[in-house]
Amino acid sequence: MARLLRPFIFIVLLLALVFPGSFDFAGAAEEHKLVAGTELISDIARDLLPGRVEILTLIPASSCPGHHDIRASDMAFFTQAEMVILHVWQRDYPGIPEAVQAAKLPGEAVRIIETKGSFLVPEHQNAASKEVAAFLSGLPGVDKDALEARLQERIKRITSLAAESLVTLAPYKGTPALSAAMQTEFVRWMGMKVVDEYGRAEDLSPGGMIALADAGKRAGVLVVVDNLQSGAEAGVPLARELKAVHVGFSNFPMYSPEAPDYESLLKLNVKLLCDALAARVNDGS
Repeated sequence: MARLLRPFIFIVLLLALVFPGSFDFAGAAEEHKLVAGTELISDIARDLLPGRVEILTLIPASSCPGHHDIRASDMAFFTQAEMVILHVWQRDYPGIPEAVQAAKLPGEAVRIIETKGSFLVPEHQNAASKEVAAFLSGLPGVDKDALEARLQERIKRITSLAAESLVTLAPYKGTPALSAAMQTEFVRWMGMKVVDEYGRAEDLSPGGMIALADAGKRAGVLVVVDNLQSGAEAGVPLARELKAVHVGFSNFPMYSPEAPDYESLLKLNVKLLCDALAARVNDGS
């Protein structure tokens, strides 16, 4: 029997040398179950630990955070999660403390990203990435050196992309704008002059719309920016009244196939704004 097995063993060892990635004699790398507050956090974790994390995202990319509740089906995953990573504004988010308690997760399993502001803004995105990396480094079996290397690569890419984006946006710097409140900080980062902001579509009263239109007319507003998660067409009537262009930005990656991660989302939002303003100029409006 041993003599019969020798050729087989020799072939297996030879294949392992030729195709080392196909044979993992030490066992597969451990996969960690994480709960993430939004796709912005999920994206960071996937990038820093590629292929090593299974993630439940509490608020899907297409949902408005103010209108989404934790589902009963999420609880099964909660009970197996090693870590829950949330935005600071989700600390007391309805349903989350109850889910953590019901899953009997220890207090140290819940991590809060203290970085405030819009994670669409590259500087905030980089700061949040550093916090998430620090959390992930505490998971068992994580190669801290490899994690740090991926973090630095991510920061370098985002910093470079931010600089390129601002160069692209430079011709439109100072353009008067009206913005959905959830996009205001990002729109200002893009160089627009935000004259006023508005809330969710259902919160806009006729009087509020008139006041926004009046402010827009006085300032010569040329662009109205909606937040897709809180009302993709909330600003359309304002844009019509002001003869301004209208664009909608997603706050989260994974909203569309064009933007599966933060970097592609930043590129897409920059392109949407530049294309809209360029078309306005070309139309002679």
